[in-house]
Amino acid sequence: MKLQGVHNGRLYASHGRSILRERTSGSFETLGRLPNPLTGLDALQYSLKTTQPWKSVVGWFVGAYQTTNVWPITDTVLLATAGRQLFVSHNGGKDWRVSIELPPSSGLTGVLLPAVCVHDAAIYLGEYPLADDAVPRVRRSKDAGRTWATVLELSDVRHIHSVQVDPYTGDIWMTTGDTDEECYIGRLRNGRFEIVGGGDQRWRAVELVFTPSSIIWGMDCVYTERNHVFQLERDEISSSGTPHIESVTTVPNSIYFGTSLIVDGTQWVVFSTAAEAGGDSTAPDGLTNETGNESKTAMVIASPATSEFTEWYEIERFQTRRRPVEYIDYKQYLPSANAYIFLAADDDRGLFINPYNTATDHGRIIDIQPKTFNRLTKANPVNQSK
Repeated sequence: MKLQGVHNGRLYASHGRSILRERTSGSFETLGRLPNPLTGLDALQYSLKTTQPWKSVVGWFVGAYQTTNVWPITDTVLLATAGRQLFVSHNGGKDWRVSIELPPSSGLTGVLLPAVCVHDAAIYLGEYPLADDAVPRVRRSKDAGRTWATVLELSDVRHIHSVQVDPYTGDIWMTTGDTDEECYIGRLRNGRFEIVGGGDQRWRAVELVFTPSSIIWGMDCVYTERNHVFQLERDEISSSGTPHIESVTTVPNSIYFGTSLIVDGTQWVVFSTAAEAGGDSTAPDGLTNETGNESKTAMVIASPATSEFTEWYEIERFQTRRRPVEYIDYKQYLPSANAYIFLAADDDRGLFINPYNTATDHGRIIDIQPKTFNRLTKANPVNQSK
């Protein structure tokens, strides 16, 4: 099971192409199933990649891989991706139809999970093509996902990592990657990408986390020795010049997902790292990902506002699975799956983490109760040297 998010206090998840929602009892019900809209060989390949039991057979060899993203926009309107197909449902996930096709070189999940948001009743989506000559776009739907228009094209970046709404200002923020000159964090304003900072791997981020006084993110860089968590004070943001950012901790692996929640009146910022199986095709010559034990571990870290987000605590860590492909493909010619920890947070219920493609607890949704955060502050922070 893959955790997709929380809406109105209820968790949403997926299993293959089946879309699931949490019952009040805590178990999950199947809302519906994404169709196979393709024909011929394309339909067969789509089924093998996304449908049980074939997906599990492939996953046994290369590692459990994700193919589906789901976004509950309202109780009745849901979006989902599987490969290039963007689906929409207007009856609570029971029935689905293809809304648009994404770029041909899009990855297995079409776009990244943080790349969809709702702003002023419109849905925004950032494309994630992998081809070097593709031009990623920001698409917008004003009619609940029925039709889409292009509001921005970004010819100078490889793809868009996230499109998010700042809950404190209402601004739409975006992150892009992957080479130094493609890494930017900025805002979508009046149909333009207004860059806040960029130009090197410090600005290569996936999901941003917003606080009243700052924006916090983690680096998404496979080949660096350590990935920093950076804090940008809102007072530093200006229309001219790159603002000062401060490193508040480091971790051994790329940081993908982030969230925040309020526990007893205190905001906590949470990030999860990924354990990536292969190298980075955009890395400078001679640089690859680390292969030590730390790089085979995905972890969840958190920091409270009472420390000004400078003291970080480890919540969980998981080792990656050993995959049969690793024993016969030591030069990594064949694809293999990364390990992730998906996150969802609710101020009333706490934090939910979902290790995926890990040696233990793969596919399990783990409830981290609010009282756990109170215990963390009694332990020693795990901050690494900056």
